[in-house]
Amino acid sequence: MIKSGSQLACFSLLAGCLCFSTYTFASSQDFTQAYQAYNQAVTAGDKQQTVLSAQQAFDLGKKLYGKDSIDTANLSFNLAIALAENKQDSESQPYFDLTLDLYKSHYGDESIELIDPLLTYADKTKDIKLAKSLLSEARDIAQDSEQPIVYAHTLSDSFNKLVNSKYDKLSVRRYILKAKQIYSENLPSDSTLLVNARFDSANVYLANKKYDKAEVELLEVINQYERLEYSHPYELASHAKLVSLYSLRNKPEQATEHCIAIGSMKPWSPDQQQTPLYRVNPEYPRSKAISGTEGMVQLSFTVDKQGFVINPEILKSKGGKAFETESIKVLKEWRYAPKFVDGKPVKAESTVQLDYTLG
Repeated sequence: MIKSGSQLACFSLLAGCLCFSTYTFASSQDFTQAYQAYNQAVTAGDKQQTVLSAQQAFDLGKKLYGKDSIDTANLSFNLAIALAENKQDSESQPYFDLTLDLYKSHYGDESIELIDPLLTYADKTKDIKLAKSLLSEARDIAQDSEQPIVYAHTLSDSFNKLVNSKYDKLSVRRYILKAKQIYSENLPSDSTLLVNARFDSANVYLANKKYDKAEVELLEVINQYERLEYSHPYELASHAKLVSLYSLRNKPEQATEHCIAIGSMKPWSPDQQQTPLYRVNPEYPRSKAISGTEGMVQLSFTVDKQGFVINPEILKSKGGKAFETESIKVLKEWRYAPKFVDGKPVKAESTVQLDYTLG
């Protein structure tokens, strides 16, 4: 069974987990009621009410504990998160900044206690430049802390925030590879942190065309998550990526295995329709490109029990025979998760239109 990793050092500040001394709680019934209302709103998932209650608890708590208290810092942190999750980003920033200032005042500029607010602030902000700076600070603190799991956590968060952003460079993709290495050296193979890092690492390997390494990681993700009683999204995605990988490498039998696996996964319906997994784009016929001719082709086809496309037929076309020939050729390379009826794969009909336009 996948382990949650709760045995690890964790700095996530959960709503309602702030610790206040007994005498401060007893000194203000209003604060107690406001804080209880905040916890209730969080539990109910009422984001607007969470903001209102967090604001009231912060205002009352600031008076009780003083503006420089660590309790006030924690209340500010709660309020910042509530505002960010209610899409009030500009309003949340001053409270994140206040939280960090107070934490640094109490714990020091390089204390490990800063990692949680730094990572949370980076995750919630839409300012990617600010996030990059916050993540860098968190990584530096974690690296010096001599706590490898904490450092791996900052690397993983840095990758997830910065990948596919304007700061997505080779160094960013190395973050997740390093995190996976640390997790693999310190955690059991079924740790969620490690399995998810394997999935992210596989994506990096695929992008770099290191298919052998990607295959190893994806198969291990499937091996771990298929033990659950339900289908984890990463398990499904890993099967789909392997279909593409094996199709690219001309290994149809392995691709078929993962097509079937996807079709039979829970919680998919027992009457699940066929689902495209791998498509190859048609090439523009050179003669048509030279002449400036555009076209389109409508086709019908069958997806068999193994997810192969068979019996493609032209329904309608425009532009000439070359478009039809290319469309049939490329369609035969497509792969699907087959349709399932009563839990068993069956043949199913489908149609598609391929448009050829000059850009």
